[in-house]
Amino acid sequence: MMLPILPGVAQESEYWAFHSLEPIKVPPVNGKQWARNNIDHFVLAKAREKGIAPNAPADRKTLIRRVYFDLIGLAPTREEVADFVTSKSPDAYGKMITRLLASPHYGERWGRHWLDVARFGESHGYESDNERPSAWTYRDAVIRALNEDMPFDQFARWQVAGDVLQGDDPLAMALTGFITSGSTVTNVDGVDREKATYDKMDDIVSATGAAFLGLTIGCARCHDHKYDPISQRDYYRLVGFFLPGKPGDRKVAIGGSGAEVKALTWHAGNKRKNPLLKRGDVEQKEGDVGFGVLTALGPGDGDVAGWINSSERKSGDGRPGLAQWLTDVKQGAGSLLARVIVNRLWQHHFGVGLVKSSNNFGSVGDEPTHPELLDWLAGELVRGGWRLKPIHHLIMSSSVYMQNTQWDQKRHGINPGNELLWRRQTRRLEAEILRDAIMNTAGTLNRKLYGPSVKPWVSNDAIKTGSTNKWPTNVKDGPGTWRRSIYVFMRRSMRVPFFEIFDVPDAMQSRGVREQTTVATQALLLLNNKFVRDQAGHFTARVVAAAKDAPSTDGTQNTRAIVEEAYWLAFSRNPTKAEVELSVDLLAREGQNVENFCHILFTLNEFAYVD
Repeated sequence: MMLPILPGVAQESEYWAFHSLEPIKVPPVNGKQWARNNIDHFVLAKAREKGIAPNAPADRKTLIRRVYFDLIGLAPTREEVADFVTSKSPDAYGKMITRLLASPHYGERWGRHWLDVARFGESHGYESDNERPSAWTYRDAVIRALNEDMPFDQFARWQVAGDVLQGDDPLAMALTGFITSGSTVTNVDGVDREKATYDKMDDIVSATGAAFLGLTIGCARCHDHKYDPISQRDYYRLVGFFLPGKPGDRKVAIGGSGAEVKALTWHAGNKRKNPLLKRGDVEQKEGDVGFGVLTALGPGDGDVAGWINSSERKSGDGRPGLAQWLTDVKQGAGSLLARVIVNRLWQHHFGVGLVKSSNNFGSVGDEPTHPELLDWLAGELVRGGWRLKPIHHLIMSSSVYMQNTQWDQKRHGINPGNELLWRRQTRRLEAEILRDAIMNTAGTLNRKLYGPSVKPWVSNDAIKTGSTNKWPTNVKDGPGTWRRSIYVFMRRSMRVPFFEIFDVPDAMQSRGVREQTTVATQALLLLNNKFVRDQAGHFTARVVAAAKDAPSTDGTQNTRAIVEEAYWLAFSRNPTKAEVELSVDLLAREGQNVENFCHILFTLNEFAYVD
């Protein structure tokens, strides 16, 4: 039962998000022929309260494409579709999920989601926007950690304190790139430098609160939080964990070869005087508040003495205590941490989280549509050792995930927003996955894993002259830059136009939910962009080569075979009879050719939307 939101610090324990996780009883429901696992029981019980029945499962051709794009961001091959559709194995679907979770492309797909939350960028931002050539190591560390199915509590701890918790582990060191990932003001002196330091602290504390706890802690920089039980003292005590440290490069032996690379990591410092700033003003310093955690999510007065040893209390920066508090389910923030991450998994599988405002679990954020399900999933995560892949498998094995997209006016009238999850909603691919899909369809995608970022917008001439800060007109894009989009250099002030137009955020702050616009410039880009047109040419060569041995009645190139191959590569299915006839008619017209036809397929809704 959802508890009411009660404002005020004295009553924070009454707010649902701050409760400790307790055992949740799975609701019994009739209709087990629809329910496949416990998730379905929660959803079905809620839907039946409103007299709504959910949809039946989608067909297998739809499911395989949905699962592939969800887990690895790439379409299945024709052979993979055929094997799945014709399989008689009762667990063919579960085996497919398991196999894709083991793919190295899983970390690339889901690492991109986390990088949004971590406000990852490879430049400082602001006016100068200087590059950070070693920042890519954090991106690689995230991908590696997810592929290894690192327990999420460990993943969280290493991002805030890996250098002091496990300094001999290269992955732990590289994951502290989370702290350094945000924007930074440079080229300032005197009082401005001190202000810039506290701006950087605000970036770190705000990102830590949003990414791990779904809380807007940064709102307490100048005064007590107006809506959530976070005092200004709480805010500055969190600053105390990071104020002594600084970002810097160090050699880290990351990767299978063991070769050392320069990584941008966080360097610990000794305990430092930490003034509370009245109204956030560096010239109005009040008493030293040390370091500590949120009083609403910990025992006592936010002290971390119970989580760190005496030497760390005296001279260290205290971050081991922060890391342990963050993941402690019984005494710290671990229950909220678990809720936030399972909500993020749900969001990226369904398009909307059980808590819609995934970066704000505070009192002005959205309440969960299914609070018992959210807590049950969080409990499953903790009971399963904080591993994310079993939760993926659980969610994707549910009937609610496998539903088709059928719509009807009656159910829509009862629940127009689909909060009751009575149907599957189609979702547009994100910019990065759309770009990857274009290259994958064209047969040009370079699947190399890891390594320094690539810059598709920089020409060979620009590289030679060192001019990398503006868009050259003689761009020579090629196989070296046709890598998955997660490896494209993320410059805050100069995003790739393809990404910017399709709503990739600027990485200036943690972003839990991307805004999704539908504007004319997106269609115009797909029609006129040189990259898209060039990929259409490669797509053409691929389908013509595949269709060259197809039987033909008149001795000419088999147009129908070209159409069929193109549809399989673009949409993972056979074209309908009507689509074949329209496509053949188009190709027979004067001035049209296979490249134009292939280009058209890139621009269709079915290419960008997966249901």
